Amino acid sequence: MAEAVVSFAVERLGDLLIEEAIFLHGVTDKVAEIQDELRRMKCFLKDADSRQGEDETIRNWVAEIRENAFDAEDTVETFVLRVASRRRRVFQSILKRYACIFSELIALHKVGTKIDAIKTRISSLTTSLQTYNIMRIEGERSSGNEARQRLVRRAYSHVVDEDTVGVEGNVKILVEQLLETGKGCSSSSIVSIWGMGGLGKTTLANKVYHHGRVRRHFECFAWSSVSQQFNIRALVQEILIKLIPPSPEQRMEIEKMSDDEVVKRIYKIQEEKKCLVILDDVWSTEAWDTLRPAFPLHKASKAGSKIVITSRNKAVASHADPRAFLYQPKCLTDDESWELLQKKAFFLTNDNIGPDPTINMEEMGREMARYCGGLPLAVVVLGGLLAKNPTLHDWERIYRNITSYLMRLGKDNYKQQDNGVSDVLILSYQDLSYHLKSCFLYLAHFPEDHEIPTKTLVRMWVAEGIVSNEDVGEGYLAELIERCMIQVGKTSSYDGRVKTCQMHDLMRDLCLSKAKEENFLEIIGGFQQMETSSSSMVTLTRGTVDKVRRRAIYLDHSPPMESTSTIAGEARARVVSTNNNKNEDADDIYVKLNLENDTTLRSLLILSYPSIEIRETEVIHWMLRKLEWKKFTLLRVLSLERLALGEKLPKAIGNLVHLKFLSFKYSILLHFPSFIRNLGCIQTLDLRLLSPFGHDEQMTCLLMNEVIGRMRWLRHLYLPYHLNVGKSKVQWEKLSNLETLKHFDAEQWDIKDLAHLTSKLQKLTVQNVESFKELEVILKPSHPISSNLRSLFVNGTIVEETDLKQLSKCQHLCKLFVCGEIRNLPEPNLFPPNLTKLVLHSSELQQDPTPILERLPNLAILSFRNDAYIGEEMVFSPNGFHRLKDLSLMGLSVKRLKVDIGAMPNLNELEIYYCKSLEMVPEGVRYITTLQKLLIGHMSKDFIRRLQVIDGKEGVDFYKVQHVPSIILIDDDRVMRSIRP
Repeated sequence: MAEAVVSFAVERLGDLLIEEAIFLHGVTDKVAEIQDELRRMKCFLKDADSRQGEDETIRNWVAEIRENAFDAEDTVETFVLRVASRRRRVFQSILKRYACIFSELIALHKVGTKIDAIKTRISSLTTSLQTYNIMRIEGERSSGNEARQRLVRRAYSHVVDEDTVGVEGNVKILVEQLLETGKGCSSSSIVSIWGMGGLGKTTLANKVYHHGRVRRHFECFAWSSVSQQFNIRALVQEILIKLIPPSPEQRMEIEKMSDDEVVKRIYKIQEEKKCLVILDDVWSTEAWDTLRPAFPLHKASKAGSKIVITSRNKAVASHADPRAFLYQPKCLTDDESWELLQKKAFFLTNDNIGPDPTINMEEMGREMARYCGGLPLAVVVLGGLLAKNPTLHDWERIYRNITSYLMRLGKDNYKQQDNGVSDVLILSYQDLSYHLKSCFLYLAHFPEDHEIPTKTLVRMWVAEGIVSNEDVGEGYLAELIERCMIQVGKTSSYDGRVKTCQMHDLMRDLCLSKAKEENFLEIIGGFQQMETSSSSMVTLTRGTVDKVRRRAIYLDHSPPMESTSTIAGEARARVVSTNNNKNEDADDIYVKLNLENDTTLRSLLILSYPSIEIRETEVIHWMLRKLEWKKFTLLRVLSLERLALGEKLPKAIGNLVHLKFLSFKYSILLHFPSFIRNLGCIQTLDLRLLSPFGHDEQMTCLLMNEVIGRMRWLRHLYLPYHLNVGKSKVQWEKLSNLETLKHFDAEQWDIKDLAHLTSKLQKLTVQNVESFKELEVILKPSHPISSNLRSLFVNGTIVEETDLKQLSKCQHLCKLFVCGEIRNLPEPNLFPPNLTKLVLHSSELQQDPTPILERLPNLAILSFRNDAYIGEEMVFSPNGFHRLKDLSLMGLSVKRLKVDIGAMPNLNELEIYYCKSLEMVPEGVRYITTLQKLLIGHMSKDFIRRLQVIDGKEGVDFYKVQHVPSIILIDDDRVMRSIRP
């Protein structure tokens, strides 16, 4: 990793020499000299990095080199910052100008002296490495761009359900236990899956959870990851919300409930409905004891509710209920390991059997697979590594590395499965390029089991300079997924884009371990004691290093309790204690945060668990005021999301002029932070703040032009949902790099102002539009925006047929959301040619829109909401909507749906909500064999009755949907249940 740091330093110093030449005049030669010295050092680091395990002296040298590279970058950037800030302030008098010149001469001398000292240290270290037989390796290790013929493969290989081996029998056994159809089924309501990390427990539970028979048998479902550091309030709230998907009002009620009330509600639902709850990754018996009062273990058999627990610890699995069915998945056999390795390395599918490995490759592959100890995770990661290195030469190199690990550890020691997993993961990490290593380590910022938004992640990478632009970042993200280093979370249903990602706990252990080892990141707060059976898990607390460049602060004031029965009292006692003596609690936080040498900080993420509540505002606000913001002069990334921030933020944040990423997403704040106007380097600015008086309350900023008008590098701007700007007019023409503009309010600004934006704009949300005609200024073919716009959201408008016709010239528009009355739809050829997602809301169309929309060639997602169509019948004709995957009908007055045979041949998901007049599910649904998910919500009682299976008796319409694997009903009480056969 030291090679990665030095490589970045070389690149960054080169960028500074170009970008900041005006400020570096006088020290340019010295900066170039240290850049050359670092470049020479880099040649030795390839060998030194790989030999750190051999000798502590080498490890110390590598660490010192890394810190010197950081120092060089910090020194030059700090100098540029000081000179630039002085020059901005001094053009007032001749005397001040002379003073500025004198100050710059002093600063030049100081920075020159510092650079000379760093250069001397690096030169001395280079000499030491040479005398210690560290080899000089020129150029990058060949990745085989010219020598390799990479395999043609899927965009993402980490699809657990498709690439499993040897799990079918396990799934069958567990399904029979849950449905109580097999011989010798346990009388307990608990099924426990236990085994070591990486054995595939979560994958197995996931396949059972989505099994067709299971989805039909149970009525309500909830999946929750307990993990090592769980928050009891957040966890029980999550379970309740999944069992009864709440309306926004009900969600607020749940947030106001005490912990005891939430637990009792969960308990009652399981008594009344047949529920399946998965508690994944339970680490301790104390964790289960805390959760136990939420589950009616002795009464569950009456309703038939079940709980599935996964744990690494057999004691935990059996502690939940001695009568529970305990199941330990077996490790893969050598043949199964080789089969799975081939699937990952060659991307074998039913349609593409892939290339046959050579005899030598099969021999090496089988041997490497055997080293994985039969653990699926290790095999999957090794397969991802081999997939990126597909030639025989590559396999030989990786094979030699694995066998060298074996020799170093000793055969007997290596047979221990934990070591096998750890070493395969480390080998996969070491094979990453230096850019990918930094991208991977950045994931250590986020808590365990956290779903990481990929757009946010990539934009943070860009802000820090880890990647040059978002396209490159998305490519690196894809490669990490292809290598199975990170897992796909949510994906877009219309284009398959990965929306969120996450990490397996063993891979996260590796990430945390390497982040600490490389002084990449410091984590503060949350859980300081992280005892675990995993060999590579470490606690990231304040170490002996002097400088911190990235910091994540976890806020959590509700540590795990001894038992749920006392949750409410203990939680309140702690919160009351916090409120009664806030300085004591805040001092405790301040002790952890009042650290020295923070002038090198590049990223600061303050992360809140879902249970952080408004009543803790004072503590969070107090902590923010105590942070020494004036030291964070080099800060690039600041994330303050989902926090109760109080009345106002520290004004010193406005002086962080190097900030490129700033997010207040969904945080609650009384006063708009106008002081951010000084952030001239900002690229991503998320101001989706919420008012403490309610989500519909306006925030006021009467100086909006001064706030964002100076941000010429701004690419992504998310304005508050409800904003009052008075008479402030923004000079939008200055935002020449803007790509995303969300929540532009046509009541506050003139839409004509948007004409000043450039062709870089790709995503636009405009609200409170009186007439669609107002948008003509940017949608006309002559305007550059129309040729590049990808996504358009228009709210509160009246749309004529001619208005929509102008969208036909928007060649790249793929997502369109229109909220407002539409008189008539234009012909299909007058829609945007590449439209893939269309949402119509309150359109009040009087004629059936399907004959027109079914002919849109690329439409994949279609949603009709709240009287989008006010007729009585909709007809889906044969071969219509050929590419449609998702169809949503919500709040329509339609009485009859007709689906002809051959209609919607690729439909995957159908949602019907609040269509109270609809008489029945259309007959043609039975012929849509691709349909995987049917969601029915808040329909008439007769409609529901026709679908239900009660006491084994099928409703008259059940035959139409019996082929659908997942059928979910949500009644007017927001209770979700699955239809049972």
